[in-house]
Amino acid sequence: MGRYDYGHEKRDDGGWRPSGRANLPYLRRRVPRRVLYLIASIVCVVYLFWTHQWPPLSFTIGQTESNAPDNQGLRESVVGRCRHLPGADDTVVVMKTGGTELGHKLPIHLNTTLLCYPNKIIFSDYEEDFQDEHILDALESVNEVTKSQHPDFELWRRLRNGGGRRALEPHELSGQVSKVGTSMGKTDNPGWRLDKWKFLPIVNRTLSEWPNKKWYIFVETDTFIHWQTLLNYLAALDHTRPYYIGGPMWIGDILFAHGGTGFVISKPALESVVSMFRGHQTEWEWFVNDFWAGDGVLGKAMIDSGTRMTHGWPIFQGGGIGSMDWTRNEGGRRLWCSPTASYHHLTPSVVEDLWRWEMDWMAQVDEPQAVLHHHDMYSMYLLPRIQKPRINWDNQCTDDKGPVADLEECRGICQQSRTCLQYSLSIDSRCLISERPQLGEMAKGVESGWIADRMEQFAKEQEPCPHGEEAWIY
Repeated sequence: MGRYDYGHEKRDDGGWRPSGRANLPYLRRRVPRRVLYLIASIVCVVYLFWTHQWPPLSFTIGQTESNAPDNQGLRESVVGRCRHLPGADDTVVVMKTGGTELGHKLPIHLNTTLLCYPNKIIFSDYEEDFQDEHILDALESVNEVTKSQHPDFELWRRLRNGGGRRALEPHELSGQVSKVGTSMGKTDNPGWRLDKWKFLPIVNRTLSEWPNKKWYIFVETDTFIHWQTLLNYLAALDHTRPYYIGGPMWIGDILFAHGGTGFVISKPALESVVSMFRGHQTEWEWFVNDFWAGDGVLGKAMIDSGTRMTHGWPIFQGGGIGSMDWTRNEGGRRLWCSPTASYHHLTPSVVEDLWRWEMDWMAQVDEPQAVLHHHDMYSMYLLPRIQKPRINWDNQCTDDKGPVADLEECRGICQQSRTCLQYSLSIDSRCLISERPQLGEMAKGVESGWIADRMEQFAKEQEPCPHGEEAWIY
């Protein structure tokens, strides 16, 4: 045998697999140095201050900046409200991350969203204590020979033998931008290749740690959950039934809940899939080896253990708040009228902004049964943020009108078209316009603007939501 001697073999096509595969039917100008030192010191102080301060809250829906005082009493009030919502203690929030992104993306959650969850557990690919939070190794229960020899586990071995995240190269770090991968995922990222192995061990360990909760909510670090809305959704469901709810995706004939969108599993469904996994762990690890998406692996396991996925779209969103298609209508479900529970592909700054906004909203409505709908997010979140042009911001316009002198000239071009809602100046000074309303995202060198009254008129022109169209999906 070659490289994989202890019960492992290479396939004819160069791939890798454990030997003795079972035949299971269900698994088919130069600056002086002293000035540079001074600048570096100032940057460090500002960074430490910013990352350790409690984000101030305005308690005024639609505000993008806060004038409220930053104090411990306010923090306790906010956390107390969101932690003690009805049904919160019946849930466990499970956050999955990895060594290549943890340092950039987890801190904002520790200071915002995770404060609202009375029961939580965080998994990565290396066990460590991070900012007073214990992070579990999601891969702890994977076969030891697999971990010691499989090429997918090269990063895991390096983290384990090299003192944790210090062993990572700068180019391996994800940075703060949450980029969408190719149709086959982020195959050039060692953390992503390792990620597919995490899903089944995570559900297994989660049930061991929290065996008696009604609902298990799985998220990633670029996911945002509308906490109060999701809890109200779960309260409308029968927790004694097997549920597996999320944003639908297909790989071949496997229907599964997309991981980054966020998904929910009820206790009976979790018990069933964990029981099956524990009885056939070796076979399932073979299946993981041959598959490229861990959330797809979990979806296959859920089906084989007796739980089919409940289509959660448009309540669960696979994209970000900045790239919404507000007019989307599929299968009789209008996004505009639907409740909203999650967003994906969010930078830490957007996660923070959404959380602060939601805390404002919760404080102002002061009604635990209140639910957010997509049209609420457009009117109350998006519109206040598009009243003025933004620099270093791309609102994702696509209709190229050619070179212009500045953003104001581009605005004039947009205004000449009755259907134009927004405009942008590209990094090479080209004017782009769009009839589709979008908030967009940070982008260096791009400037964006909106025709505010037209953006407001867009909302008024949407068809009213008939009774029942704003209902939950069962």
